[in-house]
Amino acid sequence: MGKFSIVQYFREQWQALPICSGDVGSKVVGLVGSNVGIGLEASVHLARMKPRALLTTCRNEEKCERTREVLMERTGDDGAGITSLPLDLSSFDSVCAFAAMFTADARLDHGLNVLIANAGTFVQEYTRTGDDWEVMFQVNFLSMVLLSILMLPHLVKATSSESPSRLVVVSSFGHHFGVGKLKNAGQWKSVLETINDKEFFNSGDRYNMTKLFQIMFVRELAARLPSPTPVVACTVQPGFCRSNLFRGLDGRWHSRTFVSLASALFSARTSEQGSRTLVHAVVGDDELAMHGRYLSSCRVTEEDDYIFTPEGKAFSGRLWTETIDTLSKVDGRVPEIVKQYLRVD
Repeated sequence: MGKFSIVQYFREQWQALPICSGDVGSKVVGLVGSNVGIGLEASVHLARMKPRALLTTCRNEEKCERTREVLMERTGDDGAGITSLPLDLSSFDSVCAFAAMFTADARLDHGLNVLIANAGTFVQEYTRTGDDWEVMFQVNFLSMVLLSILMLPHLVKATSSESPSRLVVVSSFGHHFGVGKLKNAGQWKSVLETINDKEFFNSGDRYNMTKLFQIMFVRELAARLPSPTPVVACTVQPGFCRSNLFRGLDGRWHSRTFVSLASALFSARTSEQGSRTLVHAVVGDDELAMHGRYLSSCRVTEEDDYIFTPEGKAFSGRLWTETIDTLSKVDGRVPEIVKQYLRVD
C-alpha cells in the first residue's frame, strides 16, 4: 500500500524515463485525446513503430484532420495506417457513435489490440454537460468507463494467448489527494448523485477524485475479467507535465502565472517525457504483472492506502455498481457486454 511522499515525487520527476519500443506491426492501437500534450507525443512515438493501424481521436473533425497531418509531418509516415475519428467525452452520444463507427469500419475488423484512455479535462467552475453531469466527472470518469466497456468486445477479439490486448487508463498521482472527501461516503444514499451535486464541487478535489475513481474502475474491471485474462487493464500516471490539461483555466494573468510557477517549482516534465509512460504500458514486457495495477515512472507502484481499506473496498464496489447501472441506461450494449465478457459478482 502507498501514501504520497514529496521526496518520492521529486525522485520520480527527476528520473530519466526509458524510450520504449516494440513490435506492434500486427496491432491496432487506439489513443484517445491525441491532438495535444502527452497524447500527441505518445501518438508520435507509436506512429514511428508502424502499427497495423493507429487510431487517434480528437473532439471534432477539424482537430482530427490537423492531428493526422501533424503525425505525418513529424514521423514521415504516408498516413496510410493512421486514422483519426471524432470523440467528445463530454457527450455520451459521441462515445456511443464512436463505438458504432469502429464496429462498422472494415479496416478495423481485426479488433483492437490497445486502447489508451488518455483524454481528460480540468475546469475551475462547476459546469454540467448536455447529459446533465458535472463535466470533469463525465469526461474523466463516466465517459471513460462507457468507452472502455463498449470497446471491450473489440479488445477481446484481438487478443491472443501470447499477447493479450491492453487497456491503459491515464490517471495521476493526484489520486492520493482524492480520498479526503470520501470519509463519510458510506452514509451517502447515492455515490454518483452526491458527486454530481454542485454543493459537493471543488475543482481541485474533483479532478483528484476522478483520478482515484479511474484506478478503482480498473481494479474492479480486472477482478471481473476471466483468468487467464484476455485484456490487461492498468492505470498509468505520467507525472506532473507541462501540457494542455489546464487549458480550462480562465485567461486571467494570475491563473497563467500560477501554472507557470507550479511547473517550475515542481519540476514538471515535458509532454514528451510524460508520454513515455504511456508507451511503456503499451509495449513493456511482463504485461501480466501490470494487470489491475497502477504504474508510475514505468514501474508497478502501490496505489493509495485508502483503496485497500474496508471503507475503500466498499466504496469501490458501490462506484462500480452505480456506474454500470447508470451507463446501462445510456447504451443497451453495456449490460450485454458486462454479462458476456465479465464474471458476475
